[in-house]
Amino acid sequence: MFKHYFILAIISAIISSIVGSLYATYYYKLLFDFSMVLPVWKIVAAYFSISLIAAGIRFLFDFLLAKWGELVFNVLFGALTIASIIHPILMNGDFEMAEMYPGFAIPLYFILTLIWLALAPAFIKKPLK
Repeated sequence: MFKHYFILAIISAIISSIVGSLYATYYYKLLFDFSMVLPVWKIVAAYFSISLIAAGIRFLFDFLLAKWGELVFNVLFGALTIASIIHPILMNGDFEMAEMYPGFAIPLYFILTLIWLALAPAFIKKPLK
């Protein structure tokens, strides 16, 4: 049963990694190179870690809260994503163009959540009653 959640996590992480890597690479080339602060491998590692953790939590919520698990998970996942953007906003960097860093980093926070929530209905099906 966890297989569907795991597959969702891996596919979401792969797609998010591709999108996030493309975004970061083009941002580094076109606007400013923050690769010393946030290299692409850290973005990919974060997406895979967060996605696998989210799969476990979603599975747990669906198991414990059969009727409301999906709703509770989606609301918490979205709320935690929004709350997490405080990190790049408050980051005091000792690097050039540090004031531009939040504008670069904040979109990266939403990529995984958007892809996860878009793909979840295709992988995790609720039985019809």
